[in-house]
Amino acid sequence: MTANASVTFFALVAILCAPLSDPADAAALPKGADQAINLETLSGDGIWVSPIPGEAINPARPLIVKVWFDQQLLGDGAAYRRRAGELSSAKRRPLSKQVIAALKKASIKSYNDAEKQLKSLLADNTISNLQRHWIINGFTCSSTATNIDALKAIPGVKKIFLSPGRTKAPPVAAKAGQKQPSSPQVPFNPDLHRHPWYVHSLLADRVWKEFRVTGKGTLNIIHDNNFLFPQNLTQNLYFNLRETVGNGIDDDKNGLIDDCHGYNFQLNSALLTTRPAQAINPSALHGTMCAAIVCGRGTKSSPYAFGIAPEGNWAGVIAGDRIESAVEWALEQGADTYSMSFSIPNLGQMRSHWRKIMEHGSFCGLYFVSGAGNFAQSEKLPRQMRTPEDIPEAVFAAAGVQRDFSRTVFSSKGPVQWDTEHYAEGKAHKPEVCAFNRSLPLLLPDGSVKPAAISGNSFAGPMFCGAIALMLSADPDLLPWHLKEIITSTATDIGPPGIDNETGHGLINCYRAVKEVLRRKALRDGKNPIPYTGRSPDDTLDIARIKSELGKKQLRFTRLLEGGNADKSGIKTGDVLLNANGEPVDSIAKLQEILRKSRGNAIELLIERGGKQLPIRLAKGPPGIVGMQEFFSSPVFD
Repeated sequence: MTANASVTFFALVAILCAPLSDPADAAALPKGADQAINLETLSGDGIWVSPIPGEAINPARPLIVKVWFDQQLLGDGAAYRRRAGELSSAKRRPLSKQVIAALKKASIKSYNDAEKQLKSLLADNTISNLQRHWIINGFTCSSTATNIDALKAIPGVKKIFLSPGRTKAPPVAAKAGQKQPSSPQVPFNPDLHRHPWYVHSLLADRVWKEFRVTGKGTLNIIHDNNFLFPQNLTQNLYFNLRETVGNGIDDDKNGLIDDCHGYNFQLNSALLTTRPAQAINPSALHGTMCAAIVCGRGTKSSPYAFGIAPEGNWAGVIAGDRIESAVEWALEQGADTYSMSFSIPNLGQMRSHWRKIMEHGSFCGLYFVSGAGNFAQSEKLPRQMRTPEDIPEAVFAAAGVQRDFSRTVFSSKGPVQWDTEHYAEGKAHKPEVCAFNRSLPLLLPDGSVKPAAISGNSFAGPMFCGAIALMLSADPDLLPWHLKEIITSTATDIGPPGIDNETGHGLINCYRAVKEVLRRKALRDGKNPIPYTGRSPDDTLDIARIKSELGKKQLRFTRLLEGGNADKSGIKTGDVLLNANGEPVDSIAKLQEILRKSRGNAIELLIERGGKQLPIRLAKGPPGIVGMQEFFSSPVFD
């Protein structure tokens, strides 16, 4: 055995087993947890190995290997619904502790049984980069196709998932974290701040005012690739009290240094700002806006409160290829929701691994939320929704609609198809509901706001996440499968009658959803449910009235090609386009149609700037228009 292999293996065991590795710690298990939560043996004969994606594979090609041991919480592809039925009378928080304890206990046993062989395989470089995980009882490592048979000999191994990867990647030293500036706490008062239009359209503000439910007590994990920290987000930024920020020490002994506000598992660092403020672009602001939509709140210096659940807390994670570690960290911090505004195509059989992580995490009490994806115009059904948004039951996905409730053309549609080795139910319904994803306001790092500046289902998902945070703030013991029933049954149908593959059950209705949560909680606790029973005036949207109040839809220039025809003609960013060649223009699609008909000839435009109308002649040739926004003339904030 090489020294490095030995250190790697025992360091991992020490880090990940420490909470339950000795009798004193084992005594801290919830009483009866191992009896109450029984694990299941994975179905199927023999040891299954996934095909490697792609064409002919070089036997020496580096592979990422995900291994499942035979003992799991959910033993077959249909187990989620079965076990949810068995545990339907449980309370979420106690169940979470019991399931986590059972999973960790199973992981320890499986590793004890496999320790001798794993050490040997590390020593002779058959495998490398061993990472154990308990959210699925198994491990991840690097290897090659030639060495897969050696993994089959490890006791308890049942399924082996393969994907192209690297071997012998050099270990990255953990880095000290950065201290985020704290903002003065401003008691939340809906009347002191300005709220974006989507808050009202989802009836979240009525929840705050009538039920005094604001997301307080929830921890919302935002999984992204970069985070900036404007004051609107630092008031309720999570702080891991077991850590001291910036001291370069693993104070809480979980193997992660300075994981105070989240963690960057890709860099093995607490660094969450990977692209600084001076390099601002839509991608750099992506994670920040996802967090803002979930729980961004107003400050003394900035009146804008973006969040659906403005008193919820949040933390950021950058997972890289360590999704297991990110989910485990979230659970060990007591997280409630896990927002995933990303989409991974062509995972093949590895979809099953992602699905099992989310299913197990759901039984641990974590709500996984995603947008439906932006691929309706580029992918055919049933592949428009990818992983993780294609996962049934355990992942809640929101499709996108515009402010006038019309479907956004790029929003991915269902159904999805499941025909992997482990999950073979065929077509599954998706998405669950819809939220808003077009021409949303953008929060900048200095606290200022650009109206109608961002679009994408990346932002419909966080609206769903914020709605769930409100529901969990009303009842922290609400189980995922019960919440799904509530939020889908209370949604406002805005598509074809009934459930459909474009908008799901309809637009999220935070008010009716939270009211039903409170009614059920009152019944469970033996209290009076009458205040939360029955329908009330204005508990759903008057869509016709809202549409009439939106005003005229308009088109704004947001980016011009420097030196291009539009720039030379005198058009400026921020100008509003009224008509082109005498035709009214209120959408990007309409402008594109006029440009196509012009066949590159000059175009007469009428624009509005500062309340004045100006004629502009766009010269013959490429227009030089890089970006435009559709928006309504009604205010973005109240």
